[in-house]
Amino acid sequence: MVIFSLEMIANIITIFLYLYLATNNYYIVDGRITSISQDLDDLDLERQLKLINKPPLKTIQADGYIVDCIDINKQPAFDNPLLKNHKIQLKPSFEVTSTKSTRLSSIVFEEDLCPNGTIPIRRTTKDDLIRAKMLSDPNAGILNKDIPGRHYAGLNLNKDGTPYYAISGIIDTYNLPVQNADQITSAYIYLSNQESVRDKNIIMAGWEVHPRVFGDGKTYFFIRWADKTKNKGCTNLICPGFVQVEPRFHLGKPVAQTSIYNGKQFELKVDIFLDSKTNNWWVRLNNISLGYYPGILFSKLAFANLGGWTGMTSTPAAIHSPPMGSGHFPDNNLYRTCYFRQMSFQTSTRTNLGPVKNTYAVASTDSSCYGVEYTGFNDPIQGYAMLFGGPGGNCGQ
Repeated sequence: MVIFSLEMIANIITIFLYLYLATNNYYIVDGRITSISQDLDDLDLERQLKLINKPPLKTIQADGYIVDCIDINKQPAFDNPLLKNHKIQLKPSFEVTSTKSTRLSSIVFEEDLCPNGTIPIRRTTKDDLIRAKMLSDPNAGILNKDIPGRHYAGLNLNKDGTPYYAISGIIDTYNLPVQNADQITSAYIYLSNQESVRDKNIIMAGWEVHPRVFGDGKTYFFIRWADKTKNKGCTNLICPGFVQVEPRFHLGKPVAQTSIYNGKQFELKVDIFLDSKTNNWWVRLNNISLGYYPGILFSKLAFANLGGWTGMTSTPAAIHSPPMGSGHFPDNNLYRTCYFRQMSFQTSTRTNLGPVKNTYAVASTDSSCYGVEYTGFNDPIQGYAMLFGGPGGNCGQ
């Protein structure tokens, strides 16, 4: 009979442990068990960060993150092979009507933020990339409409063969609570061209609370694009595509001031326009042209056949839906209900039109949780207006 000492038993256990870890892609460093695949992922993330974060000419310490001033000709958009030889369009070739408002103060454009010839870009971190990878569909999954737990309340332009080239609206802006990182509550305008979910091409812009994308529960202005035919697209600058030209504002900046129920209101004016001379889709915020999506990014967005103004929420299975808008149903009071006002769109005439009879449809996916009240044209200040939102809850589950 072989008698093993305690030391021999300990050595045998150690050998078996190392063999197990080695055959299961793990190793030990300084007493810490590490996954080989995890280590490779870290290396991959570091490589991606070096590609995304360009050498800055100036660095600015913001509230909890870093903003880099990047040469406008070396911005992340040009990592996209489709934009390899792209010539930057510094301003739209068309005149855009500006709308004055005493409430457009929730976004601040900072003069002399970056040196001439540069644009400000929020520095991407490893945590940002990890959150992006954790999305169910890292390209454009949050644009998929018909999935469980997603709800809408808004007004959609008719899909009747009419080509749409622009859409605008002033959006009342709130900060609402969500229960976990995968919930979303938002309000936005959009233009889209699609015959099926698989070939959807879309651009949207508005405000959103989405911790999985932004890392916290604050409200953010966001832009988003997708070409489902190519399975491409993303929010803000997570992937290369949007060409920024505005030097006084960076995407990924929290909205500092948001509306208070039955109190002071704050708004964002948002526009999406096609420049017919260049086929670039411009995005404007508070009457400022931030930049554009080059038309070459899209497989079929020479014009849109759909568009609208909408509130949206999303929640994982078995979790109650978050509130939308102000968190209250429409009650014909713009101090208590979230709203869009100065709603307009353009067709082939390229003049601003309002949603009138036979040009739109009002839709709410669950009237027990969210409502819509389209008031039409009210006065020169409100223009064409819509109230929307609700408390959420056990919606369609």
